[in-house]
Amino acid sequence: MKVESLDKAIEKFWAVEEFTEILPRSQEEEDCETHFMNTVKRDNTGRYIVRYPKRMNFNNMIGESKQTTIRRFQQTERRLERDSNLRSQYSAFMKEYIELVHMKCVGEANDPRLDEGKTVCYLPHHPVFKESSSTTKIRVVFDGSAKTSTNYSLNQALLTG
Repeated sequence: MKVESLDKAIEKFWAVEEFTEILPRSQEEEDCETHFMNTVKRDNTGRYIVRYPKRMNFNNMIGESKQTTIRRFQQTERRLERDSNLRSQYSAFMKEYIELVHMKCVGEANDPRLDEGKTVCYLPHHPVFKESSSTTKIRVVFDGSAKTSTNYSLNQALLTG
């Protein structure tokens, strides 16, 4: 009786561990892979650089996003005015992002020359504060799902894969 149950347990183990067939990739996944292979490079510090994998109609999908982003940032600023600890940590995080060249200042928010001739998508962001965290008390969340004036978000205008 025990041998039979052991046989079944081993059979069950191998059924779970069995290699399943890899499904073929979609054309979009293939396009994203090709884009990655053609654009990935390393800079002199060893950092990998990859261009965004834009969909074919990216420029038509991305609409105006600056006003919504400014409005959401103003809401964040009001929240930060009420909590000086959160404000200092948020500012330190943003400064670090600038120093790491993960983002850059775009100048005056109302300067129309910033957007001239470019498809630009501004990303709203806000802090998430977690007092119980032992490592990082604050993280900043960038909202790639925020809709632009065309009702598409940056996430929707980029390939996934």
